[in-house]
Amino acid sequence: MKDIATKKNTEYLLQKYGMYATKKFGQNFLIDKNIITKIIGTTPINKETCVIEIGPGLGALSEQLSYHAGKVICFEIDTRLKELLKESLGDCKNLEVIFQDFLTVDLETLVNDIKKEYKHVCIVANLPYYITSEILEKVIISNASIDSMHVMVQKEVALKLTDGRLKSPLTYMIDCIGHASYAMSVSKNVFMPAPHIESAILCITKERDYNEILTDILKIAFTQKRKTIANNLKKVFQERTNEILEECHINNKSRPEELSLDDYIRLTKYL
Repeated sequence: MKDIATKKNTEYLLQKYGMYATKKFGQNFLIDKNIITKIIGTTPINKETCVIEIGPGLGALSEQLSYHAGKVICFEIDTRLKELLKESLGDCKNLEVIFQDFLTVDLETLVNDIKKEYKHVCIVANLPYYITSEILEKVIISNASIDSMHVMVQKEVALKLTDGRLKSPLTYMIDCIGHASYAMSVSKNVFMPAPHIESAILCITKERDYNEILTDILKIAFTQKRKTIANNLKKVFQERTNEILEECHINNKSRPEELSLDDYIRLTKYL
């Protein structure tokens, strides 16, 4: 099918296959080809790139990605879409749809196999908003050699993750591997059904490998955000807490978000 991202074609596919968007999978289908072109414009993909897409839906973004990338691999959790996607994406010969929950995918093995044929690997997706953080964290902490992520998320989430003043475990994880940038806003009017919130494209560029132990110390440090770092770290460091903080040149009365990434990396050595 040509140009899935129109209201007419979207309605046709949904009606033909008796489909509808479900809240369970966070489905909102793109019906504006122009916005898809702009989204792809925020990426560096070319014919040497394999794109991993999470949640292709009816295939609106997938179709356009296939015209720019060497290969597109889509992971879809909603098995109701099997026959529909055979029709909508049947002409995209460089595209593969795998019906599997992305959170269960062995990403490192997948990317290692892709790299045998393609120089670059990018993730491009309209993420289900209810599991945005889980998906971002999965990609960040994996050892998979992915170049970058270009994902649609809630606008509020994109703003928080790119505002250097707002810190959370996820922002520290992003800082550990590279950097995040706010690429563009996306109106709710380009979706069917239209969500209640505005969206944005978040870009995360990977420049370094992840420090695996960092996840543990961040989860502990942010157990209770309003408490001091010393209070939260007592759960693991016990009576040595203040001594360890002093050795790391960290004020024991600091809040978790007041520490630098280097502070947390120094603390990982004591776990």
